[in-house]
Amino acid sequence: MSTETERWTQRPIATGTPSAVGSPADTETNPAAARPVENVGVDPLAESEEGFDPAAAYLSQLGEGSRRTMREALAKLASWASEGRCDAHDLPWHLLRIEHTAALRTRLISTLAPATANKHLAALRGVLKQSWRQGQMSAEAYQRAIDLPPARGVSPRKLPRLGLLQLRQLAQACRGDKGPAGARDEALLALLYGASLRRAEAVTLELLDYDLASGRLRVGAHGGRKERVFMANDDARTSLERWIAIRGGEPGPLFNPVNKGGRIERRKLSEQAIYIACQKRASEAGLPPTSPEDLRRANTTRHVQAERGENGEVAIATASAGNLFDRTSTA
Repeated sequence: MSTETERWTQRPIATGTPSAVGSPADTETNPAAARPVENVGVDPLAESEEGFDPAAAYLSQLGEGSRRTMREALAKLASWASEGRCDAHDLPWHLLRIEHTAALRTRLISTLAPATANKHLAALRGVLKQSWRQGQMSAEAYQRAIDLPPARGVSPRKLPRLGLLQLRQLAQACRGDKGPAGARDEALLALLYGASLRRAEAVTLELLDYDLASGRLRVGAHGGRKERVFMANDDARTSLERWIAIRGGEPGPLFNPVNKGGRIERRKLSEQAIYIACQKRASEAGLPPTSPEDLRRANTTRHVQAERGENGEVAIATASAGNLFDRTSTA
């Protein structure tokens, strides 16, 4: 037996053989039935592929944004499966059997919203598929391990979509920061909302993608996606031009990190930094936690919204891309 398998027999993933374990239904109705395990039948093919990392193989097939999300999901699953002893790259996924995956599902649906639990189950199926394709699991063991029903139920009610009033509050919070980060975040939020950009698209934008003279913005020119072209209106152009004037005209990423001293770093902003910027500006504006996805969803509502401000006036605007950007063509 390999050193890896010897170590694994001391970890909490399997006892007896699969035939000696209760049915998946028993495991789900009684989580205690999925007790820590001490031994599992080892597929002889597994030992010949010890250097293979199924988690890395699975993650390498995903886009940058999905890769971060699924890496976090696999890390959580690996920690749960090994009681904190393994991360996603150390766990011998090929030793998981139906009693283990059913126990993981039970824990997921008891602690996470259905949609989030299903995302974790998708990651689990994906990494097990890599183990099977590499010959570390038999087809029968693989099919049994992934034979899990999806998580069902009602997700917690989402907050109402952001409206014009909330978007103005976010912009005002950015303007309240007189440093470079304030100008950057105002322009960034304008793009996330006005052009419905994903974080992965925003971080790939280059300075040359925006034409100061015309207000034309090209999206997707560097990420392998179909290119889209937008025209910024006056408000969006003001935000972008303010940021670019502070950033400078050096070629490179359109959006850069700004350190605590206010110095602009000549590298691209990370997706996580965009998420943190949205949360920070929402907090400053007195709004609930707001994600980049909330800004995109606000833009997808193409209807007239009426909102009453503190002074009693009613602001009416179409919550669509036309507020800040107009799509002119698709290359």
